[in-house]
Amino acid sequence: MNLNALEYFRDIVETKSISKVAANRHISQSALSQNIQKLEDEMGYQLLERSNKGVLPTEAGRILFKYSGTMLRIHEKLKEELVQLENSFENIKINGYLSMVNYSLPCVIYKVKKAFPKYNFEMHSKSNMESINDLINELTDLCFVTEEPCDDRLEFTKIGKERIVLVANSSSRIPDAIDVNALLDHEMVLLDDDALTISSFLKHKLKPLGLHMDQIPIMFKVDSIPAAKSSVNNNLGICFLPYMSVKKELYEKKFKIIEVRNFDFDYDIYLVTRRKCNREKAVTDIYHYFIEHGAKEFC
Repeated sequence: MNLNALEYFRDIVETKSISKVAANRHISQSALSQNIQKLEDEMGYQLLERSNKGVLPTEAGRILFKYSGTMLRIHEKLKEELVQLENSFENIKINGYLSMVNYSLPCVIYKVKKAFPKYNFEMHSKSNMESINDLINELTDLCFVTEEPCDDRLEFTKIGKERIVLVANSSSRIPDAIDVNALLDHEMVLLDDDALTISSFLKHKLKPLGLHMDQIPIMFKVDSIPAAKSSVNNNLGICFLPYMSVKKELYEKKFKIIEVRNFDFDYDIYLVTRRKCNREKAVTDIYHYFIEHGAKEFC
């Protein structure tokens, strides 16, 4: 399969335009169309069709688009490993959920690099599902997730906890400690990203207490930690956030922690890799280093 044609195909699906892709890729529309035609001939299916909404994928095109990203990433991984073979260095890829990659992991990687100076490290922010899929497809070597994986091709260990705290603007009049029922009396901004699904976890924790999510005055939901922190900074509501993401604001006394009595809201953190028979020695070295040192060296 012509991988350049596959890249062109993905670009067309994403932009819905042959002319835009031709301009961006510095290729004539005629040559681009010929590449797509050859790809369709090879696949044996029409992949694209024109409509009043632009160029859209057919059903076969949607299936190809679904898998083409993985195919191209595997090809990049192949090229990287060949370069590594030539230059004799190890490149370790690590996936993690957003708050882990942004706040905790850099400190650990710094110390790992000191212990293994010949290894190179890449960190990528991915959802739990994306990280596990990347592991299975050998697109990453290690990942940090907040759910215990259920796949016998993988090896994992619980490496620590993601502490979740309820924070408010320091100027807020909310007491420093409240009962769970008091959540119903205070406006809240709800963080919901792909890894820390706080709304579903909160719903699960409230149910045994006879409380429901729709009883909480949620002003709006956000899918990023910076947006949630900005909302708290502007005193738009209280918010459950990873402790590691608000340490600076707490130290500077911009935010304050609100203790919710008898309410444990922490996530387990799992370090996952492929089973030993399917991984390189370098990955095994780093996996065991993380197990021995990881949790206590998080930022």
